[in-house]
Amino acid sequence: MRLQKIPTTVVTGFLGAGKTTLVNHFLDHTRPMRVGIVVNEFGEVGIDGQLIVAEEEAVVEINNGCVCCTVRKDLVKSVGELLARTARPLERLIIETSGLADPAPVLQTFLADPDVREQVELESVIAVVDARHFSDQLQNDIAREQVVFADRIVVNKTDLVASGDLTSLVTRIRSLNPTATIDFSQHSQIDVEAVLGVRHFSLDNLLSVEPDLLDEGAHDHAHDNAIQSCAWVVPGPLDASRFNRWANQIVQSHGQKLMRMKGVLNLHEEGRRLHFHSVHMLLDSRFGKAWGREECRDSKFVMIGRDLDMTTMREGLLDCVH
Repeated sequence: MRLQKIPTTVVTGFLGAGKTTLVNHFLDHTRPMRVGIVVNEFGEVGIDGQLIVAEEEAVVEINNGCVCCTVRKDLVKSVGELLARTARPLERLIIETSGLADPAPVLQTFLADPDVREQVELESVIAVVDARHFSDQLQNDIAREQVVFADRIVVNKTDLVASGDLTSLVTRIRSLNPTATIDFSQHSQIDVEAVLGVRHFSLDNLLSVEPDLLDEGAHDHAHDNAIQSCAWVVPGPLDASRFNRWANQIVQSHGQKLMRMKGVLNLHEEGRRLHFHSVHMLLDSRFGKAWGREECRDSKFVMIGRDLDMTTMREGLLDCVH
C-alpha cells in the first residue's frame, strides 16, 4: 500500500510556448530524484518524448489525440503504467499536455478519478506563455483556458519582446487570471525550488472561477476543424542545405497559418540528431545527442497549422532527402 501520494505537476501551454524545455529544466535540477513523465502530443508520431532528457523507462507517451478528449482515458492508464513499470518508486510525476489541450478535463482526471486520486496529489498547474505570440493566441479559446486554470504562469521568451509589450501582456494575463504567480523566463529557465515541492494548486480558487469544473459533461469541446496535424517519418538522411531552404520558404509563405513545426532529424554526414522547432515565423534548431550505432535513424517531423496543403508540404520535405 502506498503511504504517501506522489506530488504531480501539470505543464500546459499553447503550441511552441516552451513546455518541453521547462520539463527538461525541471529534470536537470532534480537529479537524482526519480521523476516520471507523461507527455501527450497532438499527432500520430511522437517527438517530444525523444526530447525529454529522462531515463527511458520513466517516460510514457500518449500520441494520436489530445489528452483532454479522445485519449483522456489513456491518461489514467498511463499514470498507472508508469507507477508500475519503474524499478524504483517514483518521487514526482510531471504531465506535459498537448499544446491544444483544454486543461479542465485533465484536472478532472486528477480530482475525480478514484484510481488516480489514491496515488497522486496535484501540486501545481503551470501554464507556459509565449511572450512573442500570446497576444495573437488569445483569440484561441484553448490558449485562454490554459491561462485561466493555471496557478503559476511562466511568461517565456521575454527576450523577444519590448518591455512595454511585456507590461501590456501581463495586464491581459491578469484579466484572465488575477491570482496566479507569474514568472518571466528565457528558454523556460525559472527557479525550480520555488515551484517543485511547494503546493500552489487550490481547488477553491479554481471553483470560484469555474464552478462546474468537476462536472464532466460541462467541458466537452471540439477542436478547431481547420487545424491540422500531420506527422511524417522519413527514411534516409536529409540534405541540410535543402532542408534549411525549404523550412525558411515555408515560414515565409505560410507563417501565420503555420502554428508549429518540430522534428528530430537525421542529416547527411552528421552523427548527431538535429532538434528542429518553429513557431509561426520563428525558427530554431540545435544538435542533440549522437545517434546510436544500432539505432534507426529515420527523421520524424510534425507540422501543425490551419488550412495547409499537407500533401504539398510532405512532398517538399521528401525533396530534402539526400
